[in-house]
Amino acid sequence: MKKNRFTGWLQNKTVLAALLMVLLAGTAVAGITATRRSRSDKEAEDGQSGYAFETQQADQEQLAVPTQPETEKEPQTQAPRETKAPAAETPTRKDEEKTTQPDRATAQRDPEEEAVAEPENEAGTLVNAEDAVVYTPEDEEAGAEAGAEGTALMFQEGSHITWPVEGNVILDYSMDGTIYFPTLKQYKCNPGILIQSEVGLPVEAAVRGMVTAIGSNEELGNFVMMDLGGDYTVLYGQLADVAVSIDQIVEAGEVLGYVAEPTKYYVVEGPNMYLELRHEGKPVDPLDYIR
Repeated sequence: MKKNRFTGWLQNKTVLAALLMVLLAGTAVAGITATRRSRSDKEAEDGQSGYAFETQQADQEQLAVPTQPETEKEPQTQAPRETKAPAAETPTRKDEEKTTQPDRATAQRDPEEEAVAEPENEAGTLVNAEDAVVYTPEDEEAGAEAGAEGTALMFQEGSHITWPVEGNVILDYSMDGTIYFPTLKQYKCNPGILIQSEVGLPVEAAVRGMVTAIGSNEELGNFVMMDLGGDYTVLYGQLADVAVSIDQIVEAGEVLGYVAEPTKYYVVEGPNMYLELRHEGKPVDPLDYIR
């Protein structure tokens, strides 16, 4: 009987202890729950206040946005100006190089290629007024004797001229089209004719006329220009030892000079005499007048 009572008492104690533990556990759970709720409420309050701060900061940033593009535009507008300055200088240097390079190329070109760069005058002739350099030949008595014969010049349409030298025409007159120049290796117009000859042979006046210009240039060498009357003039080129003087009246067949070595523009063509006939300042075909 005593054991049963003790056992019952023990059982009751165990039950009470279990109940007590359950109560304690419930109290602990309730406390933890309350603590978590208070923390969550506090975090919610803190989060709302932080959001409000963030929205205020965002509003302030939005208000400051209009001023930011202005500060960003300044370097953007300055940057193109800085890039444009060297860009403007570079083409200028290139242009200077372009203008200087042809000069260097001209200095290194062959003599025959230099003729391409020399423009002809308005009439298409090979002689300009500045080419004429007056000088007195050795035979001054020839000019004095010719001047005493008179100065009447009667050349007109239908008049004829003779061959100044004997030889074949190696380059024809061509002002309506172009012909090939062997030395220059190009096609171009020709205001006169080239008559093949030999160095040192005499060049005779093809017609009576008065010497109006004596000079020289790189293409024709020494030349003599004569007035024939009737607005006609004749030009003799590739001469050596010119034997006439300015204002001298020269009769047909008189010696003007001698065939010279060809200039650098006619090396391939060989020794020749250049003959050009003009009417009213414009070249005409000498072969139409040679008899």
